[in-house]
Amino acid sequence: MDRQRDVGVSEFAGAARDVWVTARRGLLRGRREPRLTTLAVLQPVLFMLVFGVILGGVIRVPGVADYAAFLTPGLLVQAVALAAGLAAVGVAQDVRGGMVDRFRTLPVSAAAALFGRTGSDLVRVAMTAAVAAAVGVIAGWRVHSGPAAAVAGFALLLTFGYAVTWLSVLVGLCAGAPRTARLLVLACLLPVTFVSSVLAPPATMPPWLRPLAEANPVSAVATALRLLWGNEPGPRPPMAYALAWGWVVVLLLLAVPLALRRYRRSPAP
Repeated sequence: MDRQRDVGVSEFAGAARDVWVTARRGLLRGRREPRLTTLAVLQPVLFMLVFGVILGGVIRVPGVADYAAFLTPGLLVQAVALAAGLAAVGVAQDVRGGMVDRFRTLPVSAAAALFGRTGSDLVRVAMTAAVAAAVGVIAGWRVHSGPAAAVAGFALLLTFGYAVTWLSVLVGLCAGAPRTARLLVLACLLPVTFVSSVLAPPATMPPWLRPLAEANPVSAVATALRLLWGNEPGPRPPMAYALAWGWVVVLLLLAVPLALRRYRRSPAP
């Protein structure tokens, strides 16, 4: 029994070491290729400048006195989703450069390789969220419901970003070429993030577009953050949080197994 326990502990320690090594590689690579990180960080700054500062004075949302307070949670979700989408480019570069095939020849499990990869990408997502939140504070956004609600909201936001990261890894493994991965991610994420409640409530949209915006995971997370942080008037129904977390769980349950399966499918040369 003790021997079996020691073997289990040893296997767990080895897997944790593999995850750390692959995560460290991703972090070091991000330092050597700062373009992706810079793009992810600048995007929420530009969007807040355009929609929150330049156009914020002429945009009116029914029932919302401060448009910056309404806009910032939505832009946080959009910024995190787009930053997570950049993971597809890095994965596609590894596929094209042969690094994925090299990992397959090493005694490193698919789970360790991909969890390490997504862990390093989560750091970039967290940096993007921090910058977007700081820009929102400068524009006048505040959390009105206390520290616990602030922590719960950012936990939801980062977990959603992590789920999108896994989807992006799957896209990168399937696309192969970095340019193809970038185009696929933009073609998917831009419509999803703009046809949502990021910039305006779905109720203000045309009737044919409203169902798409309402049945959108970005809208669900943005609405949950606004209600949780007190940035949207009205009651705070628990169902709004349950719907947002439900989307996160569904995305993870869908993307993680598919990405692991895709990673294992091609045999090593």
